[in-house]
Amino acid sequence: MKMRFALDLAEPHERPVRYRAGPVLSGVGLKATRVPHQQPWRLPLHELADLVNVSFFDLAKVVTAHACGLQRTGLDELLFGPDRIEQSIDALTYAMHDRQIRREVCVLSGRRREEVEDLAVQERAVRDRLRDAERRLKRHRIAELTAAGVLPFPAATDDSRRLARAWLGRYLPDEKEALVRRLAADAGVAPSAAVHIRSIPEKITRCIDNGWLAAPLTDAVRELIELDGLAFRRRLIADAAQQDARDDALCHPLVLNRWRDQLTEALAETAPSAANPHTKHLHDLTLTSPPRSAAQLGQLHDRRRLFAALLQRRSESVRLITALNDGMSMAERQDPSYELLKKAGDQAYDELVRRHPDLYQHIRTHLARFETRYGRLQLTVPRAQLRAQIYDELDRMRPACPTAAARR
Repeated sequence: MKMRFALDLAEPHERPVRYRAGPVLSGVGLKATRVPHQQPWRLPLHELADLVNVSFFDLAKVVTAHACGLQRTGLDELLFGPDRIEQSIDALTYAMHDRQIRREVCVLSGRRREEVEDLAVQERAVRDRLRDAERRLKRHRIAELTAAGVLPFPAATDDSRRLARAWLGRYLPDEKEALVRRLAADAGVAPSAAVHIRSIPEKITRCIDNGWLAAPLTDAVRELIELDGLAFRRRLIADAAQQDARDDALCHPLVLNRWRDQLTEALAETAPSAANPHTKHLHDLTLTSPPRSAAQLGQLHDRRRLFAALLQRRSESVRLITALNDGMSMAERQDPSYELLKKAGDQAYDELVRRHPDLYQHIRTHLARFETRYGRLQLTVPRAQLRAQIYDELDRMRPACPTAAARR
């Protein structure tokens, strides 16, 4: 997976990053934190590329300037090329929230109208650029998945025979999995590649074990996984509070889903104090806010900053989860075992039909009422509902082998 700041961990940069040393302060081991560049977009392009790799705030300045009309040869490709578009989307999200909150404070504190209008123009420009970047990322994702053969997804079958086979296999999962493992082993597939996946963590672990995903389980990641709910919540709040020093352990594939879910819970808890009626996006406070004192406005500003940061992190977690799922799907398809496993699965379904002709025929009989012609379906009820009804009948036919809840 790409890291947050587009750092390539597989191959070192040919050009070393040029850090600007901070002034040395009196005291042992003290050093000033490097401040963002005043106008980073004026740097030579190779220096700018190095800078935005390591400084989120400088990247946010550049994408904001670009959104507001800055034109420069190579800048569009630098910011929105495949290796940095997700980082630029993150920076644009921050910049959009920043302009909105600053505009709200100006309006509610009665500042000059010109200042409010300038912020509103910048906010609209950044939002438009953000939506354009999101569309560009989606097009790139579709192109990658299509080239890898993952897309387009096959349509749900309207062949009653294939559907009956599939539902029989889902009804008898343990027997089907044992058949697949035996047939795959006979075809030369390694046992680790033929393990049936029952959960997202199992899928991620298999991809790591098979070398399809480079995500080592470090001590820092193990420590994060073992945290209880309250400690994990404190960890993600601390991460959201700092933009230029991210907690990258939260981005580990085995942590991503928990991070996203906990961010959603944190947003729900923070929304009332941030005067936000929902957790979908940052509501425009100037449309509904009553008059507030300077102290109230300052406190509300801080809460909305935190709420906006949590929204930003949740968007990031969703993008990373999407990229992870895409990467695993493409890696699985590129592995030589993929086609062998598909063939083993097809053979396993055939063997189940041979072993359990009564169950297969019962499913076919149920589906027959929905056939427009032999072997072709036009279902008038939801598939899940019909499948559950058929499984209940199969349970009554085989009382000694109750249906597992998972296959429903």
